[in-house]
Amino acid sequence: MTAQRAPIAESSPADRPDDLFTLTLLDGLPAKMGDKEIRYQVVKLRETSVADERKAEREAERCVQVNGAWRLVVSDSTFKHVLNMLHIESLACDEMTLSGHLIDLDLYDRLSSRDLARIEERIFLVSLAAEVRYGNMTQEQFEAICDGLAPATGPQAPQPSGQAPSVGAPAHQLESGPAMLTDYAGNGAKGAAKSDGHANRQADR
Repeated sequence: MTAQRAPIAESSPADRPDDLFTLTLLDGLPAKMGDKEIRYQVVKLRETSVADERKAEREAERCVQVNGAWRLVVSDSTFKHVLNMLHIESLACDEMTLSGHLIDLDLYDRLSSRDLARIEERIFLVSLAAEVRYGNMTQEQFEAICDGLAPATGPQAPQPSGQAPSVGAPAHQLESGPAMLTDYAGNGAKGAAKSDGHANRQADR
C-alpha cells in the first residue's frame, strides 16, 4: 500500500506546486457561455520581459498637477497590478482557453481578491526560479523558500570598511575631512583634498 502525502490547505504558503507555471484558482474568472455561467480556473503563467515592463509602465502613467504644473507620474501599485496581469499566458475552463492577449484590466479585476493574491504568490515563485537560472540563487535556497524553511531575503547590504568603519554610528574619534572624502569618493577625493591643501598653502604665502 502506497502512503499518500496529506493534502496541504490551499492557503498554506508551503504549498509545493508540481508545475510553477500552472495554477488552479479558488473562485475563478466568471464568464457567460450562452445561458450558462462558466469559470476559468486554470491559469497558465509565463515570465515577463522588458517589453512587458514598459507596457505596464505606460498603463500606470498618470498626469497630475504638482505646484501648478502638470507632471507625468507612474503609480507603483498600478504598475505592479498590470505586470501581474501580463504574467498570465492563458486562462482555461474545460476545453476552452482564453489567451492572455485578450485579458485586459477590466477582465482581470473581476477575479476575487484571494485569487489575485494567489496569482501574485505564484508569480513570486516564478521570479525566484528565474533567479536560480541566472545564478543569483542556489537550487537549495529556492527549495528552502518553497518549503517555508527560509525567508526570502535580498542581498546583504555592504558592510562599513576603510578609514571610517563605524559609518552611521557615533564616532569614537574625529576624522579629518580629506580622510572622510577618501572613504566616500576613492582616489578622486585624494586629488580634491590635495588641491584644497595646495590652495591653502598658496593663500598663506
